[in-house]
Amino acid sequence: MSQRSRPVALIAALTVALLLAGTAAAIVGTQHLRDEDPVASSIFWKKRHGPPYRVCFLLGRSDRVKVSVVDFSDREIRVLSDGELQGGDDPHCFAWDGRTSSGQPAPPGPYHLQLSLERADRTAVSGEHVTIRAGGAQP
Repeated sequence: MSQRSRPVALIAALTVALLLAGTAAAIVGTQHLRDEDPVASSIFWKKRHGPPYRVCFLLGRSDRVKVSVVDFSDREIRVLSDGELQGGDDPHCFAWDGRTSSGQPAPPGPYHLQLSLERADRTAVSGEHVTIRAGGAQP
């Protein structure tokens, strides 16, 4: 091997080693994420024209949970609950009267449920939403 090709070979070997180390770290990180339970599941708005609107979900584990209605910009519109909730197969359901925390009717638009778990230090926003229209709502 010539003296010129030694640095190139060293750089190539270091690059391969770094790529292998990065791949191993990504695999470990992905497995860690798979091992974590989901924050919540089965989040859905009951199909009824409101108000009141009703939303239900299952919680993966017990925690202190702040349950809020948020708009599409994730601005909190109304807190539905802020306390200890049990995880398991029993759904948690909350009614929302379509009003903001100041008591005013929420403006027309789509709204999601946001769950903030204190001990798990995680927040989830539902993909399901309810849309308030000028003439009523459609889940």
